Amino acid sequence: SSGINAEYGQNEEAEDLMRKIEKEEEQMGYEDPERKIYHLCIVNLVIGTLYCAKGNFEFGITRVIKSMEPYSKKLGMDTWHYAKRCFLGLIENLAKHMIMVRDVVLQDCIQFLEHAELYGKNVACRIQPPLNAAAMHEFQGKNTVTYEARLIKGLLLLVCDL
Repeated sequence: SSGINAEYGQNEEAEDLMRKIEKEEEQMGYEDPERKIYHLCIVNLVIGTLYCAKGNFEFGITRVIKSMEPYSKKLGMDTWHYAKRCFLGLIENLAKHMIMVRDVVLQDCIQFLEHAELYGKNVACRIQPPLNAAAMHEFQGKNTVTYEARLIKGLLLLVCDL
């Protein structure tokens, strides 16, 4: 029972720390509304990624989605890179019939990917362009979060028969 209490106490401390980060970010947002602030986003993204890596995709994906709100301020090349890895892991495990995910979570995933598609038009996915000129033309239209979110949504719909 003392292990449970210690873990509960650590969870309480972690939640307090996250609330403090959230309050600080809100204050910074009032002072400079245009500034993109990623502290809480990164905390939630890391937590979500760890849960996904352990196979708890429902909680993990929910955390990843939460980490990106508001999309206009949190969706960037780096945050998208880690978020999409969780979604691809989810799709892989669904395709292999290794996990089941509630419909409400799948609907949240679709909604998230639609938001990423909407807000990701001007967000690049990679810095490095291809080395040859032939691939460069194809690369330009596909180097956006919008393009990748659309692809991932298509895969998710295909795997889930939605």
